Amino acid sequence: MEFNTHKDCINVCEEKNVGSAEHPIDCDITLPEYLPDIVRILRCNATTGVQSYSVTGDRLTAECNCRITVLYICEQNKIRCFEQNVHFAKQIEIPAAEGDYSVSSKTEYINYRVSGQRRFEIHGAVSVSATLKNKKSREFVCDVTGGAVTTKKEKSEICDLICVTEKLFNISETCETGNVTEPIGAVFSVNGRTIIDELKIISDKIFLKGQLIVQTAFLGQETQCVNTVESLVNINQIIEAESISENCHIDAFLTVSDIEVRPRFESAGEKNLLDISACLSFSARAYENRTICIINDAYSTKYETEIKKSTFTIPCLHEKIDDIYLCRGGADLNTTGVTKILSFVCGDCVSDFAVCEDGIAIRGHINIDIIYEDLKGEPAFAQRQIPFEYKRQTSAENSILSCNPHCSVTASSFVLSENNKLDLRIELDIRGFVFKEDEKSPVITVAIDEANVKKLRTAPLTVYFAEAGETLWAIAKKYNTTVDAIIRENRISDSALEKKCKLLIPKI
Repeated sequence: MEFNTHKDCINVCEEKNVGSAEHPIDCDITLPEYLPDIVRILRCNATTGVQSYSVTGDRLTAECNCRITVLYICEQNKIRCFEQNVHFAKQIEIPAAEGDYSVSSKTEYINYRVSGQRRFEIHGAVSVSATLKNKKSREFVCDVTGGAVTTKKEKSEICDLICVTEKLFNISETCETGNVTEPIGAVFSVNGRTIIDELKIISDKIFLKGQLIVQTAFLGQETQCVNTVESLVNINQIIEAESISENCHIDAFLTVSDIEVRPRFESAGEKNLLDISACLSFSARAYENRTICIINDAYSTKYETEIKKSTFTIPCLHEKIDDIYLCRGGADLNTTGVTKILSFVCGDCVSDFAVCEDGIAIRGHINIDIIYEDLKGEPAFAQRQIPFEYKRQTSAENSILSCNPHCSVTASSFVLSENNKLDLRIELDIRGFVFKEDEKSPVITVAIDEANVKKLRTAPLTVYFAEAGETLWAIAKKYNTTVDAIIRENRISDSALEKKCKLLIPKI
């Protein structure tokens, strides 16, 4: 006797944090001779980034840099800047598994202590973590032939994962400082953010076009005045992506892993050019819509049957978010009073996803750094968090919605009001895929026992008095017949019975 089960699979992305390591930052710093003495520290900041990584056997080695920047006030009540780079390599033990790795680093904490007019100590720690991302297949039975097996089938629309791609790449560009003509003394703040303009798929490759927006704050060489300039660097990159096709939907993020800006002498001998070097992290998941057939139940009308089920989530693309959102907020600087804003820089944007009563929401905050002059004319520094909430109406009854949003600042402006408050307008680029997730329990194996034949009924017909709400599948399974046979015998069409009735159950 010929008996076969046919299988299909759903591919999903599995993310697993495979390890992390902490690196201490301990520096005893003496100012170089060209810098004046310290009166007070204005800000101490440590920015860390991953420049590259490699995998050998069960070890991942990440090459990282921690950039320590100290802004301080000297005796002339001017701002001065000291910067030091700490390069280090960190190893993480990883499991033997296939997939792509995403490696990131962050500053856990940073403290300083002034030990003299020209000396200070830095103590802190940065962490490096690795995440393994791979495609995991979940098999299920989609059809059965032979063995007198009847099945209860259901069609579902899914968004199937085709590939997962992670890549680090470097870009560099030399940019002008625009209207700033004074030579650059020292760069004390660099913030980079990215925008994806276009993604094109050709022959297992993703062609990426975008922009890197770099906001650089620096001191003038002569006046030591604070200046801020914004530079645009074009991004053109070709990324390998196995099995990807033009039919795929790409959920892609582009983030800054590490960035450095150095002033450079022009031929005229003035530092009015900026050399920008950045390491960017590209993360993409490609999906394809298709229809699958799952089997919820199965039995043989001739042989004893054994089935196994598994419960997992079936994802379906609900909608794409690609929107520009204007965030309005305020930053109160009322502690010391404000006469002038010297520098305003938008930093990281932190966000998460939530389901509301009337739709979905992406909530988070934007970190901003502000340098200003107080009522005494002395420089001061403040950090603030500007909250935002982006809402979108949508409906997905009896389904779970999920999204991994990405928010990036594209533009910002402020107005200083009379009550020492900054009225802010920050433009956010918000992107992400919203998935509808339905939990199913499909059959994953069907087995029949040919040596164990069922005892069949002798009567050609059985009279059954059905209750309202019963299903023909449950009745057919109970009497070892098929739904089609009951429908033909009783000339009915609905699989669920709306009211009590008498049915004739035929013998198979």
